[in-house]
Amino acid sequence: MPAVEDHPKTNLSPAIICLLFAYLLSIMNMTSIKVLLPAIMTDLGLELNWLTWVVNAYTLPVAALTPLAGRIGDVIGPRRFFLGGIFILAAGSLICGISLTVNWLIAGRIIQAIGAALLVPTALALMMSKTEENKRGRLLGLWGSMGGIGAVAGPVVSGLLAELFSWRGSFLVIALLALLVAILSRPLLKTRQEPLSAGRDSRGGFDSAGAATLIFSVFSLLIGVTLLPDWGWGNNWIRLSLVVFIILLCVFYRIEKRSTAPLLDPKLMSNPAFSLGLLTVFLEQFAVAGTFFVMPIFLGSVHGYGAGATALLLTPVSIVIALAAPLGGRISDRCGPGLPITFGMLVRAASFILLAWITVDTSYISIAIWLALNGLGFALTSTPALHAVLSAVSPSRHGVASGVHNMLRFTGSAIGTTVAGIVLYTLIPSSYTGLQGSLPGFREAYLVQATACLLGVAVGIFLIRYRGEKGQ
Repeated sequence: MPAVEDHPKTNLSPAIICLLFAYLLSIMNMTSIKVLLPAIMTDLGLELNWLTWVVNAYTLPVAALTPLAGRIGDVIGPRRFFLGGIFILAAGSLICGISLTVNWLIAGRIIQAIGAALLVPTALALMMSKTEENKRGRLLGLWGSMGGIGAVAGPVVSGLLAELFSWRGSFLVIALLALLVAILSRPLLKTRQEPLSAGRDSRGGFDSAGAATLIFSVFSLLIGVTLLPDWGWGNNWIRLSLVVFIILLCVFYRIEKRSTAPLLDPKLMSNPAFSLGLLTVFLEQFAVAGTFFVMPIFLGSVHGYGAGATALLLTPVSIVIALAAPLGGRISDRCGPGLPITFGMLVRAASFILLAWITVDTSYISIAIWLALNGLGFALTSTPALHAVLSAVSPSRHGVASGVHNMLRFTGSAIGTTVAGIVLYTLIPSSYTGLQGSLPGFREAYLVQATACLLGVAVGIFLIRYRGEKGQ
C-alpha cells in the first residue's frame, strides 16, 4: 500500500481529522434515513413497502462492495479511492436531495452506498498508515467514537433540518459537507508516487473472479434475509437466494485457494486473531438489533412513547459509545483485544437479561440506565474487535481487512434484525394491544441477543489466550 508519510505519527494531524470526519459523515448518512422516512413517504406518495427499498438501496451495496473496495484500494493506493469515494458520496447525496420520484431517490442511495463503500475501508487504511503500531488502538477508539457520535448526530440533525426545511435538506447538507471534506483532504493526503505494481500482491494480479463471486454471494444472502420476515421460509425466492449464497460462498473459497493473488487469503482464516475478531464483529452487530430494532417497537407499542421520546431514550446508548470507545482502544493497546471483548460482551449480556425482564411498570430511568450499560459493553467490544482484525494482517492488506470487517458488520446487523423480527412476529399474538402486563416476544428477543453476547464472551476468552500473529 502506498505510504502516506515516511514516518507514522500519533497526533491528530489535519489529515487524520479529515479521515475521521469523512467516516462520521458516512455513519450520519446511514443512521439519519429512518427519521426521514415518514416525510419521504408523504412527500413522494409512497406505499410502505417502498421505504424498505429506500433503506436497503444503501445497506445492500455497502455490505457487498466494501471488501472489494478495500482490496482495490490496497492495489492502486487508498488515497485515490478515498477521494473518489467522498466525491461519489457527495454526488449521491445531491441526487437524493433533488429527487422528485422514488426511482431517483433509490438511485441516489445506491450511489451514496458506492461512495461509502469506497471511502470507509480506505479512510481506515490511510489512518492506520499514519499511526505507530502501539498507538493504533487509541486511534481506533476515536474511530469508534465517531461512529457513536454519527449515530446520535444523524437522526438529530436530520430531524432538525426536516423540521426547518424538508427531508431534502438532510441530503443536501451531507453533500455540502462531503464536498468540503474532499476539497480539504486532497492536499493533506499527498503520497509518494509509486508504480501500480507496488500495491499488488507479489504473486499476481487482481482477483476479479473472487471479487465478483463474493459480491454476488453477499448480495444473495442479504436479499434473502431482508425479505424473509415478509415472505417467509416457504417462499421459493427466499430459498433460492439462500441456496445461491451457499453455492457462491463455496465457489469463492475454491477460487481463493487457487488464486495467485486472492482477494481474501484463506490462510488468514487460520489466524485466530483475524477469524475470532471477525466472529466478534458479527456477534456484536447481531446483538445491535436488540437495541435499535426491538426497543423502539417496545417503547411504542408497550409504553406508547412517540418518536421524539423514543429517540431521546435511545440517545444514551450512542453517547456512552462515543465516550467509552477510546477506553476500549487503550485497553486493547495495553492488554490485547481479548480482555475488553470478554468484559464488554459480558456487560452487554447482562444488560439484555435485565431488559428481558422489564414490564409496563419499569421506569423510564431504569430503561435508560440499562441501555447505557448496553452502550458501554458495545464500546468496549467494537474497537478491540477491529484492532484484532487489523493487527492480524500486514499494512498492505489493511484496506481489504477493513472491507471484510464492514461486510460482517452489515451482515450481522441484517441477520440479527431478521431473527429479532421473526421472534416478535411469531410470538406476539394478533390480538396483542401492548398495554398489558405480559410482554410476549420481547423477552425472548432480548434473550436471543443475550445468547449472542455470551457466545462473544467465549470468543473473547479465546482471544485472551492468543495475542495475535503479525503481518500476514
